Amino acid sequence: MSLPPPNIRHDEDRLGELAMKFRGTRRPAERQAIALEYAETVSRLIQSGVWNEMPGLEDQLPDNWMTSAFFKYWSSRPSVA
Repeated sequence: MSLPPPNIRHDEDRLGELAMKFRGTRRPAERQAIALEYAETVSRLIQSGVWNEMPGLEDQLPDNWMTSAFFKYWSSRPSVA
């Protein structure tokens, strides 16, 4: 099994960092900025073509804050048994 490129690994880790930061604030403007950065990171991962591991729930934003691209991407991926 080959490892993903370092920038992909960094972006995957970044999702967790952003989710933790999001949970640590209640300020709407700050949450909005974090959600935007999260969406941009998701977009980079999707465009990489090698994003193969869905982040755990703790590394996701609440559903109503998640970018629709995240759900579209992961719902279109074939299930691995």
